[in-house]
Amino acid sequence: MIHIECHCHGRLRELLPQGQRGCRRLKLKQRLTLYELLAMLRIPHPEVDLALCNGESVDLQQRIGDRDRLHLYPSACGMVESRPLQRLRTRPLRLPRFILDVHLARLARRMRLLGLDCWYQPGTADDEIIRLALAQRRTILTRDRGLLHQPAVQHGYYVRAIEPSRQLQEVLSRFDLYPQLAPFSRCTLCNGMIEAVDKERVRDQVKPQVYRLFEEFFRCGRCGQVYWQGSHYERMLRDLQPWLVPEFSGRSDGPGAVN
Repeated sequence: MIHIECHCHGRLRELLPQGQRGCRRLKLKQRLTLYELLAMLRIPHPEVDLALCNGESVDLQQRIGDRDRLHLYPSACGMVESRPLQRLRTRPLRLPRFILDVHLARLARRMRLLGLDCWYQPGTADDEIIRLALAQRRTILTRDRGLLHQPAVQHGYYVRAIEPSRQLQEVLSRFDLYPQLAPFSRCTLCNGMIEAVDKERVRDQVKPQVYRLFEEFFRCGRCGQVYWQGSHYERMLRDLQPWLVPEFSGRSDGPGAVN
């Protein structure tokens, strides 16, 4: 029997059951790699930036031995060591781009409303999500820890909250996205960019009554969906206010919801 101690720090503690968030003393039947141990603890490896084993930084292939003491950190920033640290996470992506799985449909819509680049397609298999995340350099957001445990995943985050508004607050804070917000600049249907369009060019795409009532129209450059500042617009703007950085507060330009 192999006896080890494991300490999780920072937001990694949120991934553990209540009552097990301090020092965990574990008994293993055999030696495991750090990657295997994280999977056993249900801690997605993309969320661990630094692992210290008996004070030495180690990688995911490190085999954990009897009496080893582990300390796991979500970030190595600010830590000072006499020797270089082995960072487990790959270099952060330069642009904040995301891909969401089927569990986060409502979060995807809210993120798009705020102008965030957010790929979402219901029914997409996990393997395809991982492939697209790697090819398009996107961070995977999910409520499925099993998806993040896949070895190929490089950038991923397990969304802790269940309610969509709290999920949005969590993601905005975790990735410091407030400066990136551009409300109503993306299509909620396909994630394409929305641009102002001449009224005459959408005459055949909207109902005659809508065409008579409104002067300003917007259209998605990818799927062609037409938007205008209809009856839902003010309500949506009020709903978004808590998430907007000061320079967006009170703005009334940009497209609204299709009525």
